[in-house]
Amino acid sequence: MIDIIWEKIKQILTSRLFPICLVFIGLISVLISRIFTLQIVEGGEHSTTLDVKLTRQREIKSTRGNILDRNGAVLAYNKISYAVVLEETTVTSNDELNAMLFRLINVLERYGNTIEIEFGIILNGNGELEFNVPENAGDQTKKNAEYRFKKNAYGLRSVNNLTEEQKSATAEEVFNYLRNGDKKYAMFRISEDYTLEEALKIMTLRYAIFTNYPKYLQIVICSDVSDETVAAIYENSASIPGVGIKQQSYRVYNDSIYNSHILGYTGLVNEGELENMAKDSGYNSSDYIGKLGIEKELEDQLAGTKGMETISISSSGKYLETLERTDPVAGQDVYLSIDSDLQKTYYNLIERSLAGILLSKINNSTDAGSRGTSAKNIKIPIYDVYFAILNNNVVDVRKFQDEEATGLEKQVYAKFETELRKAVSDLEKLLAYNSTTLNKSASEDMQDYLSYIYKQLSSQGVLMSAEIDTADSIYLDYHNNKISLSKFLQYAISKNWVDLSKIDIGDEYYSTEELYQKLLEYIKRFLTVDTAFHKKIYKELVYSYKLSGAEISLLLFDQGVLKYNEEDVSKLKNGSLSAYTFITSKIRSLDITPAQLALDPCSASVVVTDVNTGKVLAMVTYPGYETNLYANKIDYNYFKKVQEDLSEPAIHRAAKQSTAPGSTFKMITAVAALEEGVLGQTETVYDKVAFDKVDKAHPPKCWSSHGHGAVDITEALEVSCNYFFYEMGWRLGLDTSGISRAQAGLEKIADYASLFGFDRKSGIEIEEAVPKLSDKDNVRSAIGQGTNNYTPVQLSRYVTALATSGMLYDLTLIDKIVYKDKTTENVATKASIEGVKASTWDLVQEGMDKVGNGSKSSVSYVFKDFPYEVAGKTGTAQESKSRGNHALFVSYAPYKNPEISVTVVIPNGYSSSNAAELARNVYGYYFNVDGYDKLADGPAIMPDSNSVVSD
Repeated sequence: MIDIIWEKIKQILTSRLFPICLVFIGLISVLISRIFTLQIVEGGEHSTTLDVKLTRQREIKSTRGNILDRNGAVLAYNKISYAVVLEETTVTSNDELNAMLFRLINVLERYGNTIEIEFGIILNGNGELEFNVPENAGDQTKKNAEYRFKKNAYGLRSVNNLTEEQKSATAEEVFNYLRNGDKKYAMFRISEDYTLEEALKIMTLRYAIFTNYPKYLQIVICSDVSDETVAAIYENSASIPGVGIKQQSYRVYNDSIYNSHILGYTGLVNEGELENMAKDSGYNSSDYIGKLGIEKELEDQLAGTKGMETISISSSGKYLETLERTDPVAGQDVYLSIDSDLQKTYYNLIERSLAGILLSKINNSTDAGSRGTSAKNIKIPIYDVYFAILNNNVVDVRKFQDEEATGLEKQVYAKFETELRKAVSDLEKLLAYNSTTLNKSASEDMQDYLSYIYKQLSSQGVLMSAEIDTADSIYLDYHNNKISLSKFLQYAISKNWVDLSKIDIGDEYYSTEELYQKLLEYIKRFLTVDTAFHKKIYKELVYSYKLSGAEISLLLFDQGVLKYNEEDVSKLKNGSLSAYTFITSKIRSLDITPAQLALDPCSASVVVTDVNTGKVLAMVTYPGYETNLYANKIDYNYFKKVQEDLSEPAIHRAAKQSTAPGSTFKMITAVAALEEGVLGQTETVYDKVAFDKVDKAHPPKCWSSHGHGAVDITEALEVSCNYFFYEMGWRLGLDTSGISRAQAGLEKIADYASLFGFDRKSGIEIEEAVPKLSDKDNVRSAIGQGTNNYTPVQLSRYVTALATSGMLYDLTLIDKIVYKDKTTENVATKASIEGVKASTWDLVQEGMDKVGNGSKSSVSYVFKDFPYEVAGKTGTAQESKSRGNHALFVSYAPYKNPEISVTVVIPNGYSSSNAAELARNVYGYYFNVDGYDKLADGPAIMPDSNSVVSD
């Protein structure tokens, strides 16, 4: 046995393979030894060495400064929330990346989130692709936004590098390029397996990755997400690599509706904003900036300075350590000059005053008073109110066709469908190829519909305005009601004034009659889906009594506009409570607000300024809007609601709505006349009512048909005598030969208006409209007509200068700026108006005092027994005979020792007395007059007088 074993060993030792085996055994031994050393003995050291191969830079966002009122009440601050972010991902292939992003989208949408990234292409209401450009912007602004997007989509350095083909590319063509690429670039390769909507969402994220620079920046996909979303992202992290959660602050506004136009809001910076910033601004696509108001204009102070850190990460992306860090610097706190208590109170006073004016005009009939012939005695039929509830979406007619619509909603919708079919059928007859029926020969509702069709064809670009020859005889015949719309449209087709591509006409040949039939089909299609046209149908239902006030009242309960009240519902149904009584009671209690109805008046502004500092204490615009639904990420449903709201809450009326100043301008004419020597201090002018020195055929007239007799300067201001100031405007234009030159008069009026700041903006830190000095008709310009146009805040600056005998401030909204322990007080820039005699100031101020306190003033009743002496001036401005005059009142108090000025403007407020009454209530609250503190919390404030004086 042993011999056998030994023999085997000898065979192995003498084998030629033995040396090779020894070599292999030796090598394996060395390898095992080395692996043992590396893995066990030196494993920790080498693991660390391998993991520290990657470094990454990360921004550290700064904390935005707070905005506070003058008393330290916080108006804007930050809260911590969670955001879903996308960093550099290890997924590289198009298919894998698209699939990963689609998984992410599904996770987000499962918990009610939407992608917040702004993309240059959207789906419109008809499911068609279109460029995402500002809706209310001008054509050039829209085109610039479109070109900026295309520049990035095509990967170009500049808009100037776009080819003509790229410039003219449609939204669908750009979408297809990004989706599928071309011969040169693959782009995103988003599979056709995805629907159009799904592909657009994926493309939005791919585009954000594509344009993200520097690449280490995190892309915020959605912010302020719920805890459930955070948990879902972590749970699905393996299938969505590169997606994470980060803490961030988001902006919150207290009592935002009262301060919305002043504060503005923040939002994610867009491409256009980034391009307009300096290259070294430090901003990138992940930053939030001020978009409007103080948030925008004081961005540099509020934003702070970002920090930066360099970190080391493992190859798997695990954080290891921070190698270098620069801490961020927080933004500064901005204290406004605004008193938030005044702001809120005056907002509520405006709302209640407007409700009172509305109630004084509403009548239980179809009587519209003098509407259309004169602005003086316009009334509001209750049927206007019923329709307004539908027209301004207080009751949303779009909900009538929902599956969950109530029985009443379905009944009303059935009435609508019947009326719509009838209207379209009647229009088809009026627009038939052989129709010669003139618009004016049709019924009133059909005239309205035909005019609407023409307007829509023009606005949609079907009728190409640029191509139409407005001197053409057929064009003129149509606009002079000599031919039918049918004949005009046929003629327009023959003259190539119609864009056939808009009505789906290809290269095929069609006769004019066939083309016209295609156009009629297009008209019929858009009428059946056009919301504005549908509102016209509802208006017809209301005014033909087919849709009753009771039904509309009940719809307010059905849609949750009003809290359900069994008693009211029962009485409305059985007729024991009239719709008129019900609706007016809800207006009186503010359950239905002026802003909701959007009838005249539905808006107003109040500006209160400290006359001794030039600081604005209140600058209120009614209506306002909820900026918390605009900030950080826009709530698009609310955004759409605001855009559709006929009361236009997004407009900052105090700073951006210009109107003719009317008679509030007369103090400038008075100063000019006295200083230029065309009027003696005690000189009187006899009011002849009609001033026929310049236009004997159509002379401008005094507002009083009886005249005011002989009046001097203070009496002329007290009674607001137009004739007196016409005479002053005429005298200011006199040359040495005794001829009044309009241009000379205008220049002198403009010179003095400029002394009061009307040739420039008021100085407030936020955006405002540019003032407009009159350049037409020196006589009418002297009473604030002509082409004079100013905002309430510009009028406030002017009346503040009158109160101080010529101290002209650049008004300010900023009280101070605070950073840590350092406070920088803000002082308004001021300059004294030089060259005006003390006697002139005395006379003008005396006249203003008589407006508030004189026995002949149209508003003497307003301030009767008021404990503070108010000096002021009324004003009305007419823009239309179909709407109420604008109502204005500029003032200051106390007269002998002024503290504040108050400017009130009520667009379409009918009478200046309404503005004066609101001003009195503003003063009453400011000076703590007994009883005035309760007005802002009560029901509608009825006017003390139904005055229709237009002074």
